[in-house]
Amino acid sequence: MTPRKPPARFDARRAQSGAFLLEALIGILVFAFGILGLVGLQAAAIRNTNDLQYRGEAIQIASAAMGRMWTMDRANLETFYEGDAGTGGDGYKALVEAAERLPGVKGVDALAPTVVVDPGPSTTSSMVTVTMRWQLPGETAPHQYVSSVLVGLN
Repeated sequence: MTPRKPPARFDARRAQSGAFLLEALIGILVFAFGILGLVGLQAAAIRNTNDLQYRGEAIQIASAAMGRMWTMDRANLETFYEGDAGTGGDGYKALVEAAERLPGVKGVDALAPTVVVDPGPSTTSSMVTVTMRWQLPGETAPHQYVSSVLVGLN
């Protein structure tokens, strides 16, 4: 008859070998995902800051143009300012030149500002709408700012 081996003892240390390494790897993985999330949030914040900077600049350009419209004779307003890509008087050309500070606007193209002068509620006033457009690098859709002002007397 063959001699029997004594039953193997359960060694707790041996059963736990590698568990600490597994916990450390999972901790590193969770930390890495947290860092990637923070980097994504930082990139989104920078993109939004750039957009807000250009939106503020578009607002300033449009407001300055509308302020100059208030100082003009209303009879000349339409010929001096009204325009879109390819047309417009000296005031419109100055507006396009100022708009070239915005990204994506190059002279008179699809992103050039537009100025529409409509009759106002009275014969001595005009409703003016100025549309500013810009497109950030790497984006497919342009951004725009539209502002309207009543120029003249009611």
